[in-house]
Amino acid sequence: MLHMTHNYMLGLAVLVISFIVCFYVPLTYAFVKVRAQQRKQNK
Repeated sequence: MLHMTHNYMLGLAVLVISFIVCFYVPLTYAFVKVRAQQRKQNK
């Protein structure tokens, strides 16, 4: 039973991490792209 709970917690942690990555990576990419555009406009 304990092993089953451990596997469930591990799966839940992987799910949460993958969700954060899927949300954070595009956000960071968009942020970098906007900053690059602003730098071009300033020149």
